[in-house]
Amino acid sequence: MEALVVVAIVAGVALVAASLVWNEKAKIRRQLRSAPRVDIGELGEGRTGRLVGQVGEGDTMQAPFTGRTCVYYEAAVEEYRSSGKTGSWRQVVREVRSVAFVLDDGTGRAIVDPSGARVAVDIDMTTRSGTFDDATPVEEQFLTRHGLRSSGWVFNKSFRYREGVIEIGETIAVMGQGVREPDPAAVGKVGGYRSGPPTRLRLGGSSRHPILLSDAPDTLR
Repeated sequence: MEALVVVAIVAGVALVAASLVWNEKAKIRRQLRSAPRVDIGELGEGRTGRLVGQVGEGDTMQAPFTGRTCVYYEAAVEEYRSSGKTGSWRQVVREVRSVAFVLDDGTGRAIVDPSGARVAVDIDMTTRSGTFDDATPVEEQFLTRHGLRSSGWVFNKSFRYREGVIEIGETIAVMGQGVREPDPAAVGKVGGYRSGPPTRLRLGGSSRHPILLSDAPDTLR
């Protein structure tokens, strides 16, 4: 009986953790959908609005599983843990990395620093390794970096690898409070904000007021 209780508790914790992640992403999407959409060129100093634009060229990195060029990625590994006839997937690794990027909506540009942002990104890649399916070298390298290995005492462990990214050229929604600064890439152009010199926004979050960011289609309207 005690063993069954322990198994139930472990499975319950894994389900609660997965539910919390899903609920957090759903909350981010709701907040973005309910916020008024504002053109970058018209968003005033210190004001908050939902910006929708394309990620511009700049610093990039590579996602760990697919090697995709991106400005943000979320990678996770889940392990299937069973006891008898029951089991569940439990997240054992979650890695999130990002670089600052340019957002352009045609009316202006914003420099977005996603450090500490609350992000709802589409997890669009899932692969697995297990008893009769060895982990790829890339997957094994990721596991090793986090102190794990795909093989067990006899059989391979059952792992699920998941990844979501934000790529150059992708249309996304961002909400945050920004400050305006001269735009060095707009020399010779007419400014959009109050018809002054060309400016760009710089958005950076804080623990109290983090940036919200998503590539979900329902946040882009």
